[in-house]
Amino acid sequence: MSSKYTLIGMSRITALGILCGATSVCYAAEDDRLGKMATADVVVARGDTLDVNTSTGLSYGLQPSSTLNVNGATVGRVYSSAATLNLNDAVVDHDLVPVTDKTPAVTIEGSKLTANNSRIVNSSASGLRVYSYGMGGIPIPVRSEAAIANSFISGVGMAMQVAGSDVSVSGTAVIGLRGSSGEAVGIDTNTSSITINDSSVIKGDDIGLRVRSVGSSPGVGVVPNTPSVIDIDHSTIQGINGPAIKLVGARGEGAIAQITLRNDASLLSGNANLVEVYDESALDLTVDDSRLTGNLFAEAGSTLDVELRNGAQLAGNVINGNNMAINADARWQLMGDSDVNKLTVESGHVSFAGEGFHTLSLNELAGHGTFDMRINLDTAQGDLLEVNGEATGYHKLNVKNTGVEVVPAEFDPLRIVHTEGGDARFGLIGNRVDLGAYSYLLEKQGNDWFIVGEGKTISPSTQSALALFNAGPAIWNSELTTLRSRMGEVRGQEEGGGWIRSYGNRFNASTGAGLIYDQKQQGMSFGADAPIPVANGNLVMGLMGGYSKSDLDLSGGTSGTVNSYYVGAYGTWLMDEGYYLDGVLKFNRFRNESKVAMSDGGEAKGRYNNEAVGASIEFGKHIELADDYFVEPYTQLSGVSIGGDSYSLSNGMKAKNSRTQSVLGKVGTTAGRNFVFDDGSIVQPYVRVAMAHEFARSNDVTVNETRFDNNLFGSRAELGAGVGVSLSKRLQLHADFDYMKGKHVEQPWGANLGLKLAF
Repeated sequence: MSSKYTLIGMSRITALGILCGATSVCYAAEDDRLGKMATADVVVARGDTLDVNTSTGLSYGLQPSSTLNVNGATVGRVYSSAATLNLNDAVVDHDLVPVTDKTPAVTIEGSKLTANNSRIVNSSASGLRVYSYGMGGIPIPVRSEAAIANSFISGVGMAMQVAGSDVSVSGTAVIGLRGSSGEAVGIDTNTSSITINDSSVIKGDDIGLRVRSVGSSPGVGVVPNTPSVIDIDHSTIQGINGPAIKLVGARGEGAIAQITLRNDASLLSGNANLVEVYDESALDLTVDDSRLTGNLFAEAGSTLDVELRNGAQLAGNVINGNNMAINADARWQLMGDSDVNKLTVESGHVSFAGEGFHTLSLNELAGHGTFDMRINLDTAQGDLLEVNGEATGYHKLNVKNTGVEVVPAEFDPLRIVHTEGGDARFGLIGNRVDLGAYSYLLEKQGNDWFIVGEGKTISPSTQSALALFNAGPAIWNSELTTLRSRMGEVRGQEEGGGWIRSYGNRFNASTGAGLIYDQKQQGMSFGADAPIPVANGNLVMGLMGGYSKSDLDLSGGTSGTVNSYYVGAYGTWLMDEGYYLDGVLKFNRFRNESKVAMSDGGEAKGRYNNEAVGASIEFGKHIELADDYFVEPYTQLSGVSIGGDSYSLSNGMKAKNSRTQSVLGKVGTTAGRNFVFDDGSIVQPYVRVAMAHEFARSNDVTVNETRFDNNLFGSRAELGAGVGVSLSKRLQLHADFDYMKGKHVEQPWGANLGLKLAF
């Protein structure tokens, strides 16, 4: 029958194994086979259980099959052999025993440890040692099991030592202070299982977590070629002055480990290397939904396999990697030159980053991935994907766009991918790379892929600049059309009035540089006018204002917007003989914005303001025909000068022009009929045809250092129809519809609706 002891007062265990209680009753401790037991203040005999509920500062030894429960108390040191140790709200402080004793604060061999809300500290040696134990020479070891939650462990040289055991650490800080070394967790042998989760922090002055091989001696839990398995879940491993994780060999044998980082786990290092693998060791590292910044290094002869998955990110270099897999939208961001034996990319990204250009050297490439790269055609430099063996699969190249690139008119093709063979295919995202004024193509030559100058096109950034500088005249003239309709309404009227018109247009426009874009405009004009007595006929003078918004739609998602605000004065003189003369003077302020969709998926923006002044004069004759028909031949000349400006996009592209001009001449005629009804209302339908010619030729735009011809020169035909309705002497309604087609511009449709109220 086992006994249960509760320690009271200053009871002690002697070196002979005699337990003397406060009542002076002594019990013989069983089977003290180990010398370590002889140094303990208290030994718990085989099969017995001891509860410690009051702080004692004593050291304890646990014989096989015994149990020690420390509840809310402080003790000095614990050694457990094939026993059970439970720490609850407890403290094990090795400093309470003589400082010459360099043993760990807690040692469990072939034992079970449960620690909750407890502290294990040692300022002279390790804090916790968790080892397997071969009992009685039996070659099959007894593994230790340790479950540590919400606790704190610190030690000098090494905070926690693990060999051939199973350890779970949850919500716990493990701090390794520097002695001969400064390691938070040291794993000896290749068969341990470690789980670190729930925001645990493993931090060493030198190394966060070290795995070492110590050979295959019987009795210490070593199974040849069996790795230690380490799972780090939402926790941090840090080496303050060295790597976060380090593998080293001993006795001619390398360490073997499988390490998984998951759920936003992190590695931090003081020497830029998150992982180091030495002495022919082998590490299989999996990064799952975690983000790492730093390098992964393997010494020649060692093996480093890496898998990034489930959105994982690595920003750093891989030196002497063996197999690397990038899956499930994971990303590897190179900060310098890297080398990997085999790289497999499945739905992942490899990004070249950092200062300067870099080379990724591979012996084999497979899968379907995306490579983010950078080039400079002006200096003939760029990132290089170098496969010194076979490449297979289909891979996308996302070459970084820029608006500031200055590219020579003639340049040698720039190689960005080299292979030694295989059936791999490479293609540019967006089918082009946008560099300054132009976009360039990818071309395969032999087993390599190059950026070439042949087949270049105007870049989206350039397109946006050309479209904005080109849109002003069309906007100005379409606003003028609504005012012209109003002037036709008031000829011959003896009363003035107020009016308002809303309008919309669509244009298919092009420039001399070959740019094609759609332009949609909508707006509103309003004004008031009054008759002025003259000797011959009727003269009406008025003031007007308005606003319009034009949306420019370019290819590939690039767009622009022009907000136009305007004021003006106008007059129309209808002479007694039927001749008329119209004049307009109009001032505009344009607010121009563009959004550029670049081929690499990025976006650039820019804006600028400019002003315009223009005038129009029209001369014609109103001819009355039989049965209330009429014709109205006319000729018109209009011109506008739109101020230039320097225009910059957020991607660095710069564009400018001195000014944009339009001089438009037009000859046409309007024909219609007046229908007068019994109630006095009048309906006047009409049609209009005209030929127009744009005389302006020089509207050059400079993008970076490249000049583009943005002229509008050419002829066009116009067709229109409309109807005016006089509901009463004071109230009139109007509707107009227009179509126009010519060089550089087509208007599939245009419409405006108006209302006039006579004073």
